Amino acid sequence: MKKNIVNLIIFRKLYLKKVLLILIVCLPFNVFSQDSIFEEIIAFKNFDNSSILEITQDNNQTIWLRTNKGLLNYNGKFISSRIINSAIKSSLSTALFINNDSVFIGNSNNLSLITKSNIFSFEAKGVNKIFKHKNIYYVASNHGIFYFNKNYLQPLKTTYNLDFSVINDIIFYDNNFIVASNSGLWVLSDLFNPKKITLLSKGNFSTFKIYQNKLFVLKNKQTIFQLKPDNQLIEKYTSDEEFNYEVVTDKLYLFSKQTGIDVLNAENFIFEKRINKYNSNINSNVITTVFEGFEGNLFLATENSFYIQKNKESLLKPNLYIDKVLINYKSLDTINLNNYTKKLYLNSFSNNISIALNSNVFSSDKTVEYRYKLGDKFSPWQAINQINFANLKPGNYQFVAEARFKNNKNSSFKSFSFIIKKPIYQEVWFYIICAIVFLLIAIFFLEMHLKKVNKRNQKKIKDLKMKNHLQTLEQKALQLQMNPHFIFNVLNGIKALGNSEKKQELNETISSFSVLLRSVLNNSRLEEISLKEEITTLKNYLKLEQQMSSKNFDFFIEENLNGIDAEEILIPPMLMQPFAENAIKHGISKINRKGNILITFDVKQAFLHCSIIDNGIGIYHDTTNKSEKKHTSVAFKVTKERIENLSKYNVFTAKEIFKESNCIGTKISFKIPLKTDY
Repeated sequence: MKKNIVNLIIFRKLYLKKVLLILIVCLPFNVFSQDSIFEEIIAFKNFDNSSILEITQDNNQTIWLRTNKGLLNYNGKFISSRIINSAIKSSLSTALFINNDSVFIGNSNNLSLITKSNIFSFEAKGVNKIFKHKNIYYVASNHGIFYFNKNYLQPLKTTYNLDFSVINDIIFYDNNFIVASNSGLWVLSDLFNPKKITLLSKGNFSTFKIYQNKLFVLKNKQTIFQLKPDNQLIEKYTSDEEFNYEVVTDKLYLFSKQTGIDVLNAENFIFEKRINKYNSNINSNVITTVFEGFEGNLFLATENSFYIQKNKESLLKPNLYIDKVLINYKSLDTINLNNYTKKLYLNSFSNNISIALNSNVFSSDKTVEYRYKLGDKFSPWQAINQINFANLKPGNYQFVAEARFKNNKNSSFKSFSFIIKKPIYQEVWFYIICAIVFLLIAIFFLEMHLKKVNKRNQKKIKDLKMKNHLQTLEQKALQLQMNPHFIFNVLNGIKALGNSEKKQELNETISSFSVLLRSVLNNSRLEEISLKEEITTLKNYLKLEQQMSSKNFDFFIEENLNGIDAEEILIPPMLMQPFAENAIKHGISKINRKGNILITFDVKQAFLHCSIIDNGIGIYHDTTNKSEKKHTSVAFKVTKERIENLSKYNVFTAKEIFKESNCIGTKISFKIPLKTDY
């Protein structure tokens, strides 16, 4: 009996130990199972045969998915395809990098830059990583390191081995550039002009990760090393199979294509748990990528599925961002208003504005509602995220929007300022410019009027001066026309005729002389006389010269007036007399043959052409004494100036006539504007 009791006690103890052992084993498993619950994102099933290769997130918390079929966006509810060009679709993408509104995606043929409004492609073979440092973009490729130089990719020259290596990753750490390549792990003081280049270790290095300022790097896809500040490599973890890894909070997630995910403590690299299809709800052990989002959500992708492990902590407020802005129904693609601190200036016609708000929430299923204000008062809370403002008046505006979970007090907000300018005709400077322009126009017309008046006055002055000058010339001409020697000779001839009792010749000479003197005196008071009067005066003068001159000569006067009466043509008085006198005294008086003088008046077009031809010794061969020559040259000069002032054209000519190199006479010709009294 005692023996049975003892056996029963021993059996109960053994049973309790087994139960306790089972509890000890199962309790962590249950805890791990709770930590390994992933929700499958059903929206990804719409993209058949797509496999996620990389996950990242932009400033608006939008999730970007790099797949073997192109780029996708996930906002917590829907997954949409990003429109890309054929160059990106033609080959498998190999790298993804997002900076503000710009998305860089690399593949085996090129690097593409996607902005809100455009897509740019650059030739690059095998892009593995895009890295930004001090506003310079570097590209790790299968043919060395490149950087953006304005609008093209420029290769960097560092060292021979590195320039011809496959560059897997680049990072700036501890004031140096660390480069992971298939030729080894390199430390460079600079990428442009490195003063120091160190090869830390040979091998195929890739994938830098930083945890609490500690830098880790993966070698041969099997071993994790830590790089110390003194450039010492410390081995931290190794595996028999190839894997990739990601830092998630204070853990290291090692994922492969065979065993799922091994979770290690990032501080001491102690194994904590394994997540695979046997102890979680993921459907495959082939893990392609792992990513921790801004909200603390964990995203996981298998070969054909997409999962999320939501952050257990309750999210107090949604993330709000301005998704799109339309101005006059056109998208504003050049400015990201989510982080725009300046004022947006719009012209007076850009007064129809539409704003689309959005909130990417992954860890909560609560409804997001929005409100906004453009003046002093907020609109009511509503689920509608599209806001339209039509026909806004010119002025300064401050747009403020808020987002919250329904019936929650905590909210997030976004704001930006913009100014709609006044129309040009309402601007103060427009009135000032108009006033200045009006004043300038008034000054211009006043100046033009003054110039016109001044020009008119100057013309009057010039005409008066010309008239005065002509009158002076005419007075001088009249004074010079009647040569004192001619008058003396005429008087002596009259005296001789009186002594010889030739009464008839005496009477004719006295009559001709009196007519000549009367015409000279009468014409001196007139500005113009008829051509007939001028010809009559010339005939009287030449007849007296024939009677008084010791040299026998004939004279002829020809008129070709195109049917116009000589009485109707007006010319200045005594215009031809000085030239006739010059022809007699200094031309034919010096020859041994009979003299001839031909005077012609021709009307051609709108001019009266006048000429006098003699057969004397020539105007430039005269040897007259100085006193007579001076009188002749002055009379000749004054008459010539009178003629030139009568016409705007250079029409006066005086030339000698030659025959077989012998001077046989002189021709003086000129033309004056034809003027008639009808």
